[in-house]
Amino acid sequence: MAVQQQVAKIKKKQWFSIVAPKQFENSVIGETLVYDPQAMIGKTLSHSLMNLTGDVKKQNISIHFKVTEIEGDKAKTSIVGYELAASSLKRFVRRNSEKIILSFVCETADKVYLRIKPLIITRGDVKGSVAARLRHMLTQYVVRTVNKLKYDELINDMITHKFQSAIREGLHKIYPIKICEVRFMGITEKGKGDMPQFAPLPEVSKPAAEVPAEPVAEVTEAAAE
Repeated sequence: MAVQQQVAKIKKKQWFSIVAPKQFENSVIGETLVYDPQAMIGKTLSHSLMNLTGDVKKQNISIHFKVTEIEGDKAKTSIVGYELAASSLKRFVRRNSEKIILSFVCETADKVYLRIKPLIITRGDVKGSVAARLRHMLTQYVVRTVNKLKYDELINDMITHKFQSAIREGLHKIYPIKICEVRFMGITEKGKGDMPQFAPLPEVSKPAAEVPAEPVAEVTEAAAE
């Protein structure tokens, strides 16, 4: 026992660089001083997307990473989440506009389960059947798009805003959309949360020709998560 204690005292801490995955060209996102590098496995950290891309417009977005592997003096990571700062959400909402927030679980083409919380803000005050249709169509588009993409593909589209722009373009046919964002996306376990079930769209008082009549998912607005 005495020998083991002496060895523990002699062992020195080492500096390890924490590197981002290929989406960010394996750039260094942090450094840490540890005795046992294997203890870093599973640790998480967040980094501003502005610092990762150099784009000032993305300063309110954080990317969450998890250490997955130690190689030499480097700790490699994978992306486990995407989050929009709560402070920026308040600036989006204006008078005579409607904020629609949803939260549900969906699955990527390579079987990664995600909790996604999309957000849209309309250019006018939307109520009743039009608001219901927007919620249905928003869920339908997100679930079906995520089902077709591998996890890395989805992350790339979200970082470049391609994913959010495509949602906005599709919903704009129903009602003018001012803002379309993903306020949160994170990896979750299978069975944690309900996955949307598809059901027929309700009838609306607006001209039906403006909206494609196809089945969409029944969901409710996010409450606690």
